[in-house]
Amino acid sequence: MAAKVHIHTTHRQFTNGMEVVEVEGKSVGECLNHLIKQFPGMEKALFAKRDKLLNIVEVYVNHASAYPNELLKSIKDGDEIHLVVMLAGG
Repeated sequence: MAAKVHIHTTHRQFTNGMEVVEVEGKSVGECLNHLIKQFPGMEKALFAKRDKLLNIVEVYVNHASAYPNELLKSIKDGDEIHLVVMLAGG
């Protein structure tokens, strides 16, 4: 299935500035693996370890939270995945 991943501003350094990347997969996890094949630097930006997202990364599919089990969430042709990074500071 073809989907679009919307890349958070802080991660665009890994996608050569691209805001949206086309990916293939039947689940969010498969789509993110395809994203990493295209842009290997994204792996450390998204994953704490294999199949475990960093705590600061949230995934939305078609503007709805994919939590829990984000990586298992099914994807259909034309779906949009948004990667959101929770930032804190002072």
